[in-house]
Amino acid sequence: MTLPEPPDLALRAAAERQLAHPRLPAVLNRHCPYLPATVAPAQLATRIHPDCQMLEFSLRHHQDAGLAVSQYFAVALQQYQTVRQIIERVFGDRDDLRVLDFACGYGRLLRFLVHSLDPEQIWAAEVQRGAVDHVVDRYGVHGLYSSAAPEDFRPEQRFDVIWVASLFSHLPDGLFQRWLDRLAGLLTPGGILCFSVHDQALLPADARLPENGLLYFGQSENEGLDGQIYGTSFVSEDYVRAATRSAFGSGLRYRRFRKLLAHEQDVYICTGPDGPDLIGLEDFRRGARGWLDVHRRENDALVLEGWAASIDDGDLDALEIEFAGQTVSLDPDEPTPEVARVLGDERLARCGFSSRVPWPESEPDPYLVVSALSRRGERGLVFAGQLYRDRP
Repeated sequence: MTLPEPPDLALRAAAERQLAHPRLPAVLNRHCPYLPATVAPAQLATRIHPDCQMLEFSLRHHQDAGLAVSQYFAVALQQYQTVRQIIERVFGDRDDLRVLDFACGYGRLLRFLVHSLDPEQIWAAEVQRGAVDHVVDRYGVHGLYSSAAPEDFRPEQRFDVIWVASLFSHLPDGLFQRWLDRLAGLLTPGGILCFSVHDQALLPADARLPENGLLYFGQSENEGLDGQIYGTSFVSEDYVRAATRSAFGSGLRYRRFRKLLAHEQDVYICTGPDGPDLIGLEDFRRGARGWLDVHRRENDALVLEGWAASIDDGDLDALEIEFAGQTVSLDPDEPTPEVARVLGDERLARCGFSSRVPWPESEPDPYLVVSALSRRGERGLVFAGQLYRDRP
């Protein structure tokens, strides 16, 4: 596994310009229906800590500030909408929940979650102490310093919901089980544990799972963490089922949602014999998604290519392109066999789009927003960023 070169200063500066753009808060607000109506765009935090590895990895991979920032927030919105749906469908209108965002990073989820729950109800844990200090200061949540050894993580609280994004997808065998045991032990009797993994479907073509069901590589996007305990792992559902049954006992109940985060990570929602029945998750919505493969200038036009679909229903109501005061609606119906293959859904074999939009003479550096709109009115963020006539 080879990481791309780190982003240079110019690319980092470009990302900072995108994050500071005055249009971005309103765009995020419009793409986030689970936010309370009382939350104004100006209340949304759009700056990202300079040490955030998630944005750093996107910048490395895409070498494009607009794409990297759009991906960061698209996944942040996916996490937030997933957590909000889980809470509403499993716990109804309970207003006394205690929520732990474990391995919280620099607040990808928290920047939205604090607008739905009182920060006094939220705890954030992370092995990177600077990240904990940042989210406590920025979002007003309770901070918990985590540890390399699960047995050393001993908060005084118990939690109704524990959310863990992109940790178990990086753990080796043994440590995977130990963290499951530790976190399951921190739940209230009616609590639920939610975590994401890389399923074996994502394995490189030349790789195979070992007999135990977990394949581990000692490298990840976070080069600051020890590769002996944090790398990249792939698992089978049998492995996850056995591990969670060991943690929760014979009364385990769980639901699996395939490729729910970032078009790749599966999410498991688990509870024990005293937990809720999870039946409210039967019609869970993944929403509208997409990706912008191409955005380039050709003479006096902006050329766009990509894909967009409803992950639940297949076809969309429309793809919406907003550019320099213009709004164009398309029906994505071009062949996308690779999207169908990667996401494992033949309905997505024709969800591609391409478009040419005039580049306005009066606005050399216009702002572009691309949204996927489902037939249920869900709006998925595909791209949001300023484009520049005189910059690559």
